[in-house]
Amino acid sequence: MNKAVFRPGELILSNEKVILESPQAYAEMALNLGPALEELDEIPDMPEFIGPTADDLRREAELFKSHWDEEREGMIQEARDRADAIISTAQASAGEEVVRLSDEAQQIKQQAEAEAEKILAEAKQKAAELETTAQANFDNARKEAVDAGLKEGREAGYTEGRAEMDRLIERIQTVLERAQSRREEILVESEQQIVDLVLLMTRKVIKIISETQEGVVRENVVQALRKIKSHGNIIIRVNLRDVKLTTDHINSFIKQIEGVKGVQVAEDSTVDPGGCIIETDFGEIDARISSQLAELEAKILEMSPIKTKPKASSAGAPSLSAIAN
Repeated sequence: MNKAVFRPGELILSNEKVILESPQAYAEMALNLGPALEELDEIPDMPEFIGPTADDLRREAELFKSHWDEEREGMIQEARDRADAIISTAQASAGEEVVRLSDEAQQIKQQAEAEAEKILAEAKQKAAELETTAQANFDNARKEAVDAGLKEGREAGYTEGRAEMDRLIERIQTVLERAQSRREEILVESEQQIVDLVLLMTRKVIKIISETQEGVVRENVVQALRKIKSHGNIIIRVNLRDVKLTTDHINSFIKQIEGVKGVQVAEDSTVDPGGCIIETDFGEIDARISSQLAELEAKILEMSPIKTKPKASSAGAPSLSAIAN
């Protein structure tokens, strides 16, 4: 029996012409169509088809189907085996790939870490350089600011100090002027007090001497007579207390004066004890204690560097010249 079902690969292409005989039904239809089929080419005689029948084809198809199922199962199983093998191979390859990729990842990670370390080191170095530069700029700016602040502060301090110094100098000048003025006042007061005290003591001493020592009036008269240059009559005015003593010494007075004609003693209430006034034809000599004391006070005041107020002399003080003699 001829084969009607073929497997892939069992068919072979041919360029030769193949003439197929029409089936029996087609022959009857051709008779009915009549002249329409006459235009067809004349078909040469063909040998009778002795091929397989439909049952043969059905059985062959069933057999082919049975074989195909077996082959299909085999192919499926083979495909599964191959797939399993491929999967196993793929899994193995995948593991190897995973290991390789893991190694590559590790290498990439190490390279990345090394690169990161390098970048970090460079960044640190750059940061250190920037920090150094910033610190240098900061130090320069700070130094400039400090210098400017010191200069400004120095100028401000100098100005303030100069103003304070001027104020203090003015204050000291005022204090010195006040102290000098006060010193002069104290000196004046002290000088005045000293002069007053000296004069007071002098008056008291002279008064005591003139009142207690009778020889004072005699010495005063002698000293006054020595100043007389003219000749003539002389009147000696003394205090009432000294009239007798002066009269008792008239002779001794006459002996000391050349060319004198006469000497008289007169009482004068304006003459204090110890003193005298000598009257001549040409004038008088005032030898009273009060007059001599006034002259002494005038000399003391002239010697004093500070002007003092002279006070009235007390009457009755003895002559200093008489005391000295």
